[in-house]
Amino acid sequence: MRASPARIVVVGGGVGGMAAAWEAGREAERLGIPVDVTVIEGRPRVGGSVVSERVGECIVEGGPDCFVSEKAGGLELIRDLGLDAHLSPTNDEHRKTYIMWDRRLHPLPDGLILLVPTRVLPFVTATLFSWPGKVRMAMDLVIPRRREEGDETLGDFIRRRLGREVLDKLGEPLVAGIHSGDPETMSVRATFPRFLDMEREDRSLILAMLKRMNKARAARAAAEKARSAAVSAGDVAAAGRRPLTMFMTLDGGLERLIDELADRVGRVALRLGDEARRVSRTADGSWLVTTASGATHEADAVILATPAFASSALVADSAPELARELAEIPYVTSATVTLAYPRSEFPAEPDGFGVVIPKAERRKIKAFTWVTTKFFGRAPADTVLMRCFVRPHGEDGRPLDEAALAAAAERELADILGVRVAPLWARVFRWEQAMPQYVVGHIDRVDRIARLVEDLPGLALAGGAYRGSGIPDTVSHSRAEARRVTAGLAH
Repeated sequence: MRASPARIVVVGGGVGGMAAAWEAGREAERLGIPVDVTVIEGRPRVGGSVVSERVGECIVEGGPDCFVSEKAGGLELIRDLGLDAHLSPTNDEHRKTYIMWDRRLHPLPDGLILLVPTRVLPFVTATLFSWPGKVRMAMDLVIPRRREEGDETLGDFIRRRLGREVLDKLGEPLVAGIHSGDPETMSVRATFPRFLDMEREDRSLILAMLKRMNKARAARAAAEKARSAAVSAGDVAAAGRRPLTMFMTLDGGLERLIDELADRVGRVALRLGDEARRVSRTADGSWLVTTASGATHEADAVILATPAFASSALVADSAPELARELAEIPYVTSATVTLAYPRSEFPAEPDGFGVVIPKAERRKIKAFTWVTTKFFGRAPADTVLMRCFVRPHGEDGRPLDEAALAAAAERELADILGVRVAPLWARVFRWEQAMPQYVVGHIDRVDRIARLVEDLPGLALAGGAYRGSGIPDTVSHSRAEARRVTAGLAH
C-alpha cells in the first residue's frame, strides 16, 4: 500500500480526457490505491468540441449532437454517471434522410441500412438510383468474397461490393458528413470494420444485413415485452424509461455529460487555460508535464488525451519514435452553422431528419439537419432550427471566416428549400484540425503506437485518434486506457 497518493495527470479535457480522468479515480478506488488526478487543458473550458449553448430558448450543439446507441461506450458512461433520466431519443416518427442529386431531394428508400438495401419494393421504386445502379447493387448477392489480405479504402470496398453509383450518391456524402473524410483514402478496416465482418461471415452484405435485422427485431420485441411486464408489475422506473433509438442525446444538450464528469473529477483538479508543452521522464522514472506558463506537474502516470499531432509534439524529446508515428495521423477542419427561422415564414418541414449532399453537386454545404424535427425540446414551437455542415475552405483553399460560413449556409438553404426570410440569428462553430482521418494503414499504425507505449511505463494515449472518433468509441478507449495505466500503479 502506498504511503502517499499516486499522481495521475491527464493532458486534454475533451470528452476522452474527462472520461479517462474520472475512470482513473474509479479504478484507483476499486484497487484501494490513493490517487490525485489533475486535468490540464489549454482552453478555458473542458469538453473540447462537445458544446451546448443556449441562445434564448434554443439549444445549439457546437459539435456532436447525439451518439450511436448500438455502441456501448456512450450509454455505459451515461448510466455509470446516473444520467439515465436525461437520455432523450430522436423523433423517429420522422426518421428519413434525403440525398440531393441533380438539384433534387431524393428520399433514401426504406430498408436501406449502412448503404445496403434490405427491402425489395422501396429499393426498386427509389428515384435516387438508375436501373443499372440498382442491378449493380443487387449483384452483391452473387459477388464472391475478397481473397486478398490487407486493408483497402472504403471507396474501393463500396465499388467492389455495391458499385460506383452507390459510392458517388451515398458513400461519399455520408462519409463526408460523419467523418469529414474522403472514402478514397479512408480505411474500411478502421472506419467500417462491420462491413469486413459481414463479408467474411456471410459473403453478401445484403444477406448479412438481413440476418442482423432479424436479430435486432427480436431484441426490440424482447425489450418491449420486458417493459410491458414492468408496467404490469408496477415498476414505475422501468416502465417510464425512455425508448432507445439508434441515435440518442441528453436533455439540454450533450454538454450535460461534460458538466457531470467535471463535477465527479472535481473542479479543483482542473487546470484550465494553461497548455501543456512538454512531457518528459525524470531520473527516477516518473513523468514531468511542463505547461506554457512554466508550471510543472510531476506524475507517476500521464494520460495524453490530446489530438495525435499535439501528443506528438509533447513527447518529441522523450519518445521520438512514438512522436513520428503520432504525427502521421492526419486531421481535417470542420464547421457547422445553426440558423434559427420563424416557423410561420419557413417552408413546410418534410418528413425527415436531414439531407446529405454529394461533392458532385458542388455545394458549399455537405449536409443539413432539421434540428427541431430530429430532436425534442430544442426550440420554442414558433422557431425552426437548421444545422448546416459547411465546407470550411473556399475554392481558393483559404479558410472561411464565421461571417462567410454563415452566409454560405443561408444562401444554400434559400436555394435548396426556397427559404425567403432572413434567419433570426446564426451560430457558427469552427473546429480547426479537429477530425482525425483513419486512412489506409491506420490500424497497423495504431498497433505500432501501442507497442511503443508499452515500453513507456506510466504513459497512456486516450481520445478519438486511435480506436474510433465518435463519442462511444472515444469513451470506451479512453476509459480502458485509464484502467490500464492506473492498475500499473498498483505494482
